[in-house]
Amino acid sequence: MTLFVVIALLSLLNTILPDFIRNYLKVSRLWGVRNSSEVRQLQTELDAAREQVEVVSNAEHSGEYARTIKIMRAERKVSEAEAKLKAARGMENFMRMSIDTAMFYGSKVLLSLITVFISIRNRGTPVMIIDEAISLAPFTGLLSFPTGVANAISVPAWAFSCNLTFRLIYGLVKNRGA
Repeated sequence: MTLFVVIALLSLLNTILPDFIRNYLKVSRLWGVRNSSEVRQLQTELDAAREQVEVVSNAEHSGEYARTIKIMRAERKVSEAEAKLKAARGMENFMRMSIDTAMFYGSKVLLSLITVFISIRNRGTPVMIIDEAISLAPFTGLLSFPTGVANAISVPAWAFSCNLTFRLIYGLVKNRGA
């Protein structure tokens, strides 16, 4: 009876937990990937460059040509600072996304490996034995394959059916809620 519950819970966790980690938990927020010092430094550079544009455009110059050249140089500094800041924020977002994706697939792999380990370790133990009054006629051998017990449900068959059932139900609930 414990195998029955353990495999059902593992299958349920394997269905729900990865999506919960990806969509709601956002491990990257907990991990500490926040505005790095580089992004803050680039933001101050950008603010300084914008301030320089304001100063140059408001200052009095000896000629219109000199004023235009100084404004162009200051605007070029602003555009370079914006490009650097955009690249740094893109890298930061990439790091967040990669952490979340690694946790998503890591949880799936870990729970699947635990399920496979339990299935291999208990392959000879039936999860449940069905009364002989109930006929599983064409599937009797398939459902009880590694156990050798008649009218039994084996651990691999139970794990497969739990995974399939929970994924179908979760998919229906997820699509209906969307």
